[in-house]
Amino acid sequence: MVYLVPGWSGPRSGPADLLVFLADRIAAAGWTAVRSDLPGRGDSAGDFAACDLDKMIESIAAQDGAGQRVLLGLCSGGNVSLGAATLGTFSGGLIALSTLPFQPSRGKEFEQKRAMKNLKNYAKKALSPSTWIRLFKGEINTDRIKKNLTASEGKAPGERNLKDSKRDIEKELLQWKGPALFIWGDGDEEAALARQHFEKLHQAGMGARAETRFHTIAGANHNFYGRGWREELSWMIVEFLNRGNANL
Repeated sequence: MVYLVPGWSGPRSGPADLLVFLADRIAAAGWTAVRSDLPGRGDSAGDFAACDLDKMIESIAAQDGAGQRVLLGLCSGGNVSLGAATLGTFSGGLIALSTLPFQPSRGKEFEQKRAMKNLKNYAKKALSPSTWIRLFKGEINTDRIKKNLTASEGKAPGERNLKDSKRDIEKELLQWKGPALFIWGDGDEEAALARQHFEKLHQAGMGARAETRFHTIAGANHNFYGRGWREELSWMIVEFLNRGNANL
C-alpha cells in the first residue's frame, strides 16, 4: 500500500493533479494507492493556520493499513513522510519528491538561494498589470512577500515556525534502515543543494541497510508540470516499488 502525501498547502490531488496522476499509475501497476488530505487542508478537519509539521506527521502515522506500507510525499509532504517513517509505522519504504532539508538544517547558502529564487519570481509578476490591480485592492499579502524576500524563510521574531518540528527528525533518520527514493527536477533551483544534503545524510547512515536512490529529472520543475516529466517520474516510482518492495 502506498500513501501519497501532498505539500504544505495543497489538497490530496496535488499541484495540477500530480498526485492523482501518480496514484493512477501506481494502481495500474498493481499497488493500492491512498491519497490523504493533511489536517486543515482539502476535506480534512482542523485549523489550517494552527497545523504544524508534527500534527501532519501524526495524522499520516495514524493511517490504517495492513502489511508493509510505503510513503510518498511531495515537497513538504516529503518532510512529513520522513518524519512519519521515523516513528516506525511505515517499514515498506520512502519516496520523497522535490523535498527540501528540514528547517533547522538549512544553511545560509540554501536560504540565500531560496530568497533569490523568490525575488526572480516576484520580479516577473511585477511586470503584469493584474498584479498591481490586486495590490491596490489589498488582495496581496505584502507581509508574506517580505518574508519570502529575506534570506531566512519561516518565522519573524517571536513568531512560531509551523514547518519546524519539536523532534530532531534528521538525527532520527540516521536510524532509518528501509529503502528510499529521492527525486528532484533540475529545473528547480533548490534541487541541487537539497540533493547534496540528503546524500550526506545517507552517507552518515540513513538507509544504510537498504537501497537508497537519488535521481534528478532533466529540465523538470518543482512540481513536474510537464507530461513527459510526470511519465518519467511515475516510471521511476513504479520501478522502485517493484524492485524494492516485491512483497507489498
